[in-house]
Amino acid sequence: MEQPPSISLYERTEDDTSALGDGIAKLSLDQIDDHPTEVSLFDEEEEEEKVSESKTSKYAYSENANLAEENDLLKKQKKKHVEPKKFELRPYQQELAERALRGDNCVIIAPTGSGKTHVAIRIIQHHLEKLERGKKIVFIVDKNNLANQQSERIEEYLKCRLKVISGDIQREVECVQDWDSLLPHYDVFVSTAQMLLNAINDPEQNVCLESFCLFIFDECHHCGRKHPFQRIVDKYVDTRLDRNGDKSRLPQVVGFTASLGVGKVNALGNAVEHLKTFLAIMDADCLVTVQRNKQDLATHVNNPKQYIVSVPGRRIDDFGTRIKILMSRTEDYLVYTGVGTVDRIAIRPPSIKGDIQYTSWLEGTLRKAQAKLQDPDMARTLFTIRQLLEIYNNALIHYTHARAIDALNFIKDEVEKFPNISKYTEIERKVKSVLEDEYMTLEASALDHGRTSENPLLEKLKEIIISTYAEEPNMRAIVFVRTRIMTECLVNWMEDTEELQHIKAQKYTGAKASISEGGMERHEQVSALELFRDGEYKVIMATTVAEEGLDIKECNLVVRYDYAGSPVAMMQARGRGRAKNSRFYILASADKCVAEKEQANVTIEPLMEAAMKQLQRLIELDSYTFQVQKQGCQRQMKRERELETYQQQSKVTVPNYSIYNLSCLKCNAFLCTSNDIRKILNHHYGCIRQDLKYRVVCTRFDQPKYPGEDIEMGVGQVDCSGRGCGVKLGTIALYEGIYFPILNIKALKIAKGTMKGDTLKKWGMVEKYFTVQDMTEYDMEYLSKSDRLIEWAN
Repeated sequence: MEQPPSISLYERTEDDTSALGDGIAKLSLDQIDDHPTEVSLFDEEEEEEKVSESKTSKYAYSENANLAEENDLLKKQKKKHVEPKKFELRPYQQELAERALRGDNCVIIAPTGSGKTHVAIRIIQHHLEKLERGKKIVFIVDKNNLANQQSERIEEYLKCRLKVISGDIQREVECVQDWDSLLPHYDVFVSTAQMLLNAINDPEQNVCLESFCLFIFDECHHCGRKHPFQRIVDKYVDTRLDRNGDKSRLPQVVGFTASLGVGKVNALGNAVEHLKTFLAIMDADCLVTVQRNKQDLATHVNNPKQYIVSVPGRRIDDFGTRIKILMSRTEDYLVYTGVGTVDRIAIRPPSIKGDIQYTSWLEGTLRKAQAKLQDPDMARTLFTIRQLLEIYNNALIHYTHARAIDALNFIKDEVEKFPNISKYTEIERKVKSVLEDEYMTLEASALDHGRTSENPLLEKLKEIIISTYAEEPNMRAIVFVRTRIMTECLVNWMEDTEELQHIKAQKYTGAKASISEGGMERHEQVSALELFRDGEYKVIMATTVAEEGLDIKECNLVVRYDYAGSPVAMMQARGRGRAKNSRFYILASADKCVAEKEQANVTIEPLMEAAMKQLQRLIELDSYTFQVQKQGCQRQMKRERELETYQQQSKVTVPNYSIYNLSCLKCNAFLCTSNDIRKILNHHYGCIRQDLKYRVVCTRFDQPKYPGEDIEMGVGQVDCSGRGCGVKLGTIALYEGIYFPILNIKALKIAKGTMKGDTLKKWGMVEKYFTVQDMTEYDMEYLSKSDRLIEWAN
């Protein structure tokens, strides 16, 4: 059998690339478009170029905006002709609603699947019946996907003027309308917390707490640690305290959750104090649980059987051993970069590879040390070494949870994104040849189960899915994983596994990440869930974005795939199992202590139950003392917030317009100065230096990634044209007819005079060096009369 050619990492001709494509089969993992240093594994959204929900924005982003808008219009037209369903609360649901229907602020705790949304709808109905003139109702959710789901449930049972406001919908369907223009036309709003907070904080919008008569916080356990939930109720509490406790003109506050947790305590007394503090934050007068109708609750709520399964590691681990050797051989070249002269720790990598400590060393220590190197060739060499180590480390993480071939495909995909240049340093050539020499051996090891065992986690997952399907062919399963990439790996694994090919699987990930990073657009999320409900897909591979609120009554299997979370997160994930006789499995690698952490979470549940009962007794016996303690706690927290605000304001100094040089982190090539950066629409950092175009290569995309009315983002890409570089520096935006290079701070080195260079993760951190000026009308007028900032290479 003819051997395929070895992988080539530099000076690749077109013929060589063709041969490589023919020789090494693409086995399962889809390619990702972005630069390897910018691969985000977790379902988190922190990219500088994107407009997050935390920034009020007026852009429509989706390429499928028209499709999404048409679907929404069709749904609305259908609903106009459908009468709301009649519903009656069950006895335990009536008990849960009692205090809220009396007008009390309260936190309602009930198990997942108990119909808390129906209780919330009854409370909304009560307010609609006695709606105060001009007052509105807001159902507040934490995640975009929950806004759509909960709005549909409300419209199913109530005939009201309802409006959904979330980042997803605003991006896809319409330009953002100000809340004050919407308030007269709707009675009920379903909104993500951040969108409501933006409106309340915006001085240009006539929106205040008095505009509303009811706030319902869905999954209110998020209220803490400066979450938008807490920032909203902080405004509520501060307003009430400023009015000497008068809340007659303020909205009623009702929170819903399945669990509040007990914080980081393990004693009953401390757990009770934790709950007291939470009620003070929510300004709740009581903690509501089912007490009189427990039998009725037990009749209607399915409690999945829980299993914590400790899974041993691979019996034969040749592939993992070879990846670690590959990393060690690559690390040996660090001494030749001179990085040890600026940071000795930089040449001492952690001994354990493929974990978060090694990732922190790469992103923190080694990256910071790179910015201090002065020699361009050494900087480039270190950048390449760090890139390769990051790829290997991420591949090792994938290998822990997926197949060896998935990890190998990841390496292949990422390496093929390297700039196609020939001006490599001698050390770069040597460090790349390490992979070239090992690639064929790695591939053979990945494919030979005699050298690398199948992943025991996958084998156990296969066993669970097959046995569940055998018992119930109409099964529904949700498998929760930690990263977006892992959802794709597991879907591909099911498609490639003969015993599982008849059970169709689909992924479900967050909507804020780009598609190239494994994210999904809103209409894709909706479609995936509809097909899952209908049984077209039997298995959903989901990130933690689906742990809360996902209501699939047919779901009879939930698996948490080798990661530990909080007790609340565990209960939320378990609660996705809604069908009778459903099961909840926690698969835990034996060598990662996941099983021990999850077992500790299980022991917290009885403590939380006991703490709730004791607090309810205390409030019932002496509600006056509780109210006094609650207000004392609120005043103390208000003083702490005021002190923090004062300290922050004290730090604000005269804008620092010191001029720093901004260079390419990889090759040290000068790009512009800090004085050339402007803030566009309070979020995007564009460069207005006229001669930047001679130092970069600008590539136009066929269409913008995020089209919008005020600004179009992702019109193209900016790459460094420095000697032997080619690294991605950022994207291109079209704003008021001018193309701007939008630079990624993570790709830049900041330096001035004799100062050792530095590199930052976010533009918001540059204030310690210089102040970025806002784009002004004068800037725009000057630029409109000057040469363009961009020269397209294509």
